[in-house]
Amino acid sequence: MKKFCILEQGGLCNEQITIEKKNLFTTQFSDFYRLNWRTENDPYAFITRKNITWSEGRSFLYESVPNNYDYYIFIDDDIVFNSDGEDIASTIQELLIEYKPLTGTFFNWESWGFKGHLNREVTLAKKAFPISGYDQQVQIFSKSFADVMFPVPYHGARRSMWYSQWACHKLFPFKQLCLTKIQVKGVRSSKQASTQNFLNYMTFSPYDEITLLFNHDVFDKSFNFPKSQVIANNLAIFDSQPDKTEVQIYLSDLAKIYDINNLNFKHRTSLANNSYKRRLLFKRLRHPRYLMRKLYSSVKNNIVN
Repeated sequence: MKKFCILEQGGLCNEQITIEKKNLFTTQFSDFYRLNWRTENDPYAFITRKNITWSEGRSFLYESVPNNYDYYIFIDDDIVFNSDGEDIASTIQELLIEYKPLTGTFFNWESWGFKGHLNREVTLAKKAFPISGYDQQVQIFSKSFADVMFPVPYHGARRSMWYSQWACHKLFPFKQLCLTKIQVKGVRSSKQASTQNFLNYMTFSPYDEITLLFNHDVFDKSFNFPKSQVIANNLAIFDSQPDKTEVQIYLSDLAKIYDINNLNFKHRTSLANNSYKRRLLFKRLRHPRYLMRKLYSSVKNNIVN
């Protein structure tokens, strides 16, 4: 079994940065897979699925990968990698073997969670550090972690996978790591799922609805929080030592902090089908003031975000 694979989703074709990543990560210990959510004739995509939200893309990618890996690294298509001259793929493999994270990311100084809050030189002097939350543009999932966290329970874009970061920080705070020997950067601003038409409202949930709905089934109601709280948590744990022991996570672990028997989680699907839409409507009706506010905003602006 190979160590890791890179899972990319995007809507363009034949971009040079995609071609470079395909070549970079096709090795004896890694593979590259791509989903195109707009164009069918993408020579670098192994699957195409049109008109899906960002979280559906990540869920469907994980569901569709034809082989098993120790780690699955999800990236947006505009991500570029840098390792200060070292072989990027080999360095990633070495870091995964050394630190054995359950989940995490690579260092991006431009990210909202880092810039202006951490000292860059001090941060880069660490090969890895624990982190409570980070930008979803790059997410590292171990096999056991991915099996528990996918598919996404509430589909959308912004914050739609924050629940996975919250869960690891609550259950295994020193196994969610930022690895700094590899740096990443997004080279453009993608708005794939932020301008969904009002007609797609039964599939797409805006970020504040996602956090509200997921938090409804959290035992201590600690999930619905702003970015400022993520940053504060990151600073609080920054000087802690990463846990390098091998850890597996199970659904029974998530059940300690979250009601895994609620219908939306128990019957979650990678792609939002009619059953998902009915469950989402029922959940929304339990929060009528929120629902009416969102419907009014959607009609007024002709978007949901």
